[in-house]
Amino acid sequence: MFGETRRRQLIQMQFRWITLLWLSIFAVWFTPSARAESYARVCATTVDAESNETPLVETSAPGAGEKLVVHIDASTECVALILPLVEKGSRLANGWRPQMVALPEWDERKLPAPPAVWNWNKGADPFELWTFFFKRDAAGLDEIQKLVAAMQNRTLAESVVAQQTRKLCEKLNPRMTGKQPIIQGAKAGTALVGGAVRSTEFPWRDYAQKVVLNDAFEGALVVRHGR
Repeated sequence: MFGETRRRQLIQMQFRWITLLWLSIFAVWFTPSARAESYARVCATTVDAESNETPLVETSAPGAGEKLVVHIDASTECVALILPLVEKGSRLANGWRPQMVALPEWDERKLPAPPAVWNWNKGADPFELWTFFFKRDAAGLDEIQKLVAAMQNRTLAESVVAQQTRKLCEKLNPRMTGKQPIIQGAKAGTALVGGAVRSTEFPWRDYAQKVVLNDAFEGALVVRHGR
């Protein structure tokens, strides 16, 4: 009888230890530090009239035939918005319309999407490229997408576009008043070996800025140029 009771106690103890072990593994696995970090990569570049592409840096200058391009991807499905504004203002820089795109996991997108072009001609405004990321089911996202889509109409009067831009900035204001990373161009410590390269071959990921996406996707990035 005593032996049977002892055997049952040992079985119960083993069960408790196994349960505690699994609970510990579960707790560690689902802590933020243990989960794979979600992030996006953003790289602004310039493309000249001969399709030579280089990273946007402090010394980059507008000129005839120059265009601005943004390469972007993310480690998880999300939606990206790029809003080009004059520095510390709520007006679109150089007439560039905002761009919004769905990002599949690790599937690069290049903005602006055709037929839109961000021409960067001599005398262009200094600018800030505000880049935001959203979950695909984020509250209010549909309204922002409709507004950005309406702004692509090139026949709109400038006064209408200005009004739409102010409305868009108002919707994004809670995310524009924090301390977003502000950079002047390609990430520090990189160098373009051999000068400019053809646009279709440009290794943009080597120069990209990393934007960490937390659970609320509050990550944002500001690329400033021409200050």
